[in-house]
Amino acid sequence: MTWICAPLLIGALALATATPTVTPTPGPARSGGSTFCAEWIRQTKHGYERLTLFSDRMVVWKTSTGDAPDDVRRKAIAAHEADFCCEYFTRDEFWALPADLRSGLSGESLADSRVTLVRPDGSRKAIRFDELSSFSPAASALKASLEGLRSLFTARLAPVGQFTAETLPPGTVLRRFDGVYFRVRRVLADKGVVELEGVSDPISYYLSLSEMRLQFPGPK
Repeated sequence: MTWICAPLLIGALALATATPTVTPTPGPARSGGSTFCAEWIRQTKHGYERLTLFSDRMVVWKTSTGDAPDDVRRKAIAAHEADFCCEYFTRDEFWALPADLRSGLSGESLADSRVTLVRPDGSRKAIRFDELSSFSPAASALKASLEGLRSLFTARLAPVGQFTAETLPPGTVLRRFDGVYFRVRRVLADKGVVELEGVSDPISYYLSLSEMRLQFPGPK
């Protein structure tokens, strides 16, 4: 079993709560002094949630809402799993994304997100988006992976090797962690790659079979 590293009514009110300052818990620092690999802060006028994958193999999910006590959950993952997840978030397609994907619209319940990715040399990539943002395949894959990382607190995730040509025949429909449905168009078994197409959205992309569990629950 391997754990993984994941429209609103438009109004005149802008997000009112300031984005919190990132304060990682102590852990082994990577090159450049960073103690985390990826962090997602999701902010609304009512509060925020912060999901952090630390380089010491700890995943922390903190939720702060109004005057209620903060809800902080922690989960340690195996060293090889943490290394896999940290490496995944260094992908060139994520680092090539625009820094600001926000729609420019505002609403009382509209959530604003900030993602920070850190490479072993200490270099960082920051990306901003909201719930009305238009996502490229790479941006939507990043968000789905963060949703998958968060889901390890609430569900059992697919084991390594569950996504194969045998379990993913053409036509199989899968729900990604961000709620978007995809259909398997074909599996290139010799290359270890699956081609996916959106069921209702004009999205199509290739994904390594070994990385399917980063974005999807296991096939039924």
